[in-house]
Amino acid sequence: MARGVGSQIAMLAIVTLILILVTSTLLTLTGLSPQGSDGQPVSFGRLVWLGLMHAIDPGAVGSDVGSWSFLFIMLAVSFGGIFVFSALIGVLTGGFGEILDRLRKGRSVVIERDHTVILGWTGKIHALLAELAEANANRPGASVVILAEHDKVAMDDELRSVLGDVPMRVVTRTGSPLVRRDLDLVNLGEARSVIVMSPDGPEADTVVLKTLLAVAKAGDKAGKQPHVVAEIKSEKTLSVARMVVGDAAGLILTPPLVSRVLVQTGRQSGLSVVYTELLSFSGDELYIQPQPQLVGKTFREALFAYEDSALVGIYTAAGERLMPPPLHRRFEPGDQVIAISRDDDTVVANGRPTPVADDVLAPLHPHATPKPERTLVLGESQLLPLVLRELDAYVAPGSTVLVVGEARHLEARLGGDELEHMQVQVRVGDVTDRAVLDGLDVAGFDNILVLAETEGRTQEMTDSRTMITLLHLRDILRRQGKSVPITSEMLDGQNRDLAAVTEADDFIISNTLVSLVVSQISENQRIAAVLDDLLSPEGHEIYLKPARDYVQPGADIDFYAVVEAAARRGEIALGYRLAARAHDPEHAYGVVLNPRKSERIRLGAGDRVVVLAEH
Repeated sequence: MARGVGSQIAMLAIVTLILILVTSTLLTLTGLSPQGSDGQPVSFGRLVWLGLMHAIDPGAVGSDVGSWSFLFIMLAVSFGGIFVFSALIGVLTGGFGEILDRLRKGRSVVIERDHTVILGWTGKIHALLAELAEANANRPGASVVILAEHDKVAMDDELRSVLGDVPMRVVTRTGSPLVRRDLDLVNLGEARSVIVMSPDGPEADTVVLKTLLAVAKAGDKAGKQPHVVAEIKSEKTLSVARMVVGDAAGLILTPPLVSRVLVQTGRQSGLSVVYTELLSFSGDELYIQPQPQLVGKTFREALFAYEDSALVGIYTAAGERLMPPPLHRRFEPGDQVIAISRDDDTVVANGRPTPVADDVLAPLHPHATPKPERTLVLGESQLLPLVLRELDAYVAPGSTVLVVGEARHLEARLGGDELEHMQVQVRVGDVTDRAVLDGLDVAGFDNILVLAETEGRTQEMTDSRTMITLLHLRDILRRQGKSVPITSEMLDGQNRDLAAVTEADDFIISNTLVSLVVSQISENQRIAAVLDDLLSPEGHEIYLKPARDYVQPGADIDFYAVVEAAARRGEIALGYRLAARAHDPEHAYGVVLNPRKSERIRLGAGDRVVVLAEH
């Protein structure tokens, strides 16, 4: 009786048939069958029919006529029918219960189409879903299907409590992304994109590779390979993963991404907000759009042709990315613009520039020669070697960096790294210990980076240690009457509001940063290469430079004037940051990305201009 509902129903039907056939045969052989209306004994077929009616309806025994032996036999058939149908009710109830239980456990095949599939469950899932919901706000019926080795009810409850009501259908299924049968539950053949989350632990890349193999195999069966986006943690794994999924897939090497943004932000306060605004679907985003009306115009002319968009590059007909192109480069047939805009339908050549008076522009000054710097890095992390290499690419020769962290892994993490421009000093200690921090002379450094110490700790414990370190640093600097830019890595974006009391200059929410990049690439696979160009230390990058280097402080100008001032320096103006709102989260910490160029603004001496520049 443990084979399933269908088998159990068939078995009960066989028992009923045997009961009827046996009693009908017995009545025929013993001559106990009643007489019909013609005075002849009832036929065998008629006895089978009577037996079936008694088995189905026990009340039929009340209308029987015949010998007592016949009546007792038919009564036995009725009792047998009662037993069989009681068992049938139990089987059907159990079967429906199994179906409901299977649905509750997330073991049914989804019916969604053109959906996003997320394979795995990590701390990044909440930020990722929030971004996907924002990205699909204009797509009626948009849906996301999650397959993870977690209880479906627990996943649903957690998502409901964290995300609340989102304008997007989220379906969860319990299963392993490594198992082909489980992958069939999420309808990969009809998915618009597949996101492979990297789990926590030392074997994360191994799990991701196996998942990519399973997805590729499922795609072969369906006859269609979906657009795949995956997190990779080791450069050694990247080439192998590329062989599995091909060049079209979006493979994100997350540790270099986080360390790069951390170092860049540590050198320019407010840059993390710029990246968040640029990568988040709730703000202005990057778009690649054909603009045939620009053919024949120079890129410099095109900068002023858009009121509501900021051009950052050209995507040529040959697939080459120019980020940015030379300002004198003319658009050719088939070229597309790479632009920052509110939406894809707002990339419209509607600019109306006005002549810019030279007296509102700041005079050109040669770039200052970089000086050696002293940087303090607190915390031992897997990112530490990458952070040091990124930092070495920016600092002037003769710079120094002091690394403070726990003894068990610190020396091993730094072993073998050769740096060109700076000397690394190591000091063992607990970065949450006030005595250790008091002995560092933190006021004597040019920049301070605080890394999240994740190994062997939960996300909450890691962020708590980070906040303790930040509180100590601010107290030390306040007592000495000094100010040093502090940039900190945190894991949970919800802890940023709590950490605001530490008055750190910038926070890199690494989980959120990765989620933003993953969601962008899942929606548009061509954006992956564009983001890589923007975040790379080679070529042009995003900088926040003093506004006084571009326009006269306090001058009443529009943003076209800022665009002109930046163009004269071979740069592209993308926005600005107001110092008065640098600590106001309601106004994006003072960052205004892609402003309407005709709006009048006044930039003070402490404000900054967001530019795409080479240095």
